[in-house]
Formats: sequence, C-alpha cells, structure tokens
Amino acid sequence: MRWVLLAGAVVGFGLFFAAKTPGLMGLGLVIGFGCLFFALFAFAAARIASTSRPDSMMLTDKDINALKASLRKPNTAIATTPPSAERNGVS
Repeated sequence: MRWVLLAGAVVGFGLFFAAKTPGLMGLGLVIGFGCLFFALFAFAAARIASTSRPDSMMLTDKDINALKASLRKPNTAIATTPPSAERNGVS
C-alpha cells in the first residue's frame, strides 16, 4: 500500500506540472501532498513493525512476578540506630 501511495504522489505532482488550469493544479497539489503525507507514515509504520518484537515474545504476568520475587531484599540490619539518635550524640 505504501508503494501505491508513493505512486499516487508522483501522479499527483505530474498532474500539477501538466495542468493548464488552476483547478487541476490545485487538485494535483492536494493529491500529491496528501499521498506523500500518507506514504511517509506508511513507510514509518513498516519500519517500526520490522524492528519490533512480536507479542508472543513479551513477558507474561507470571514471568514479571517471578523476576520481582528474585530481586534481593534490602538489608535492614545495617541501620540499627535510628537517625535521630545519631544526630543527638546518643549511642
């Protein structure tokens, strides 16, 4: 479809350059720029789709929960005295 849009843009600009009336020139410009605009997004979408991972390769909720469970828990035994006691000089 993106190649058809690009060909439509070429036809539209060809109509613009070959036209002898202002109405056909305007129609050629609208067709040319319109098709060129949509072709740009069609090529960008094809490029993004070619480099993206399929949904079947994405992590499931079970995998995400297993990864979260495997993370190390922060060691709370290091800070035995509260910070307010350290500021007051209490040991």
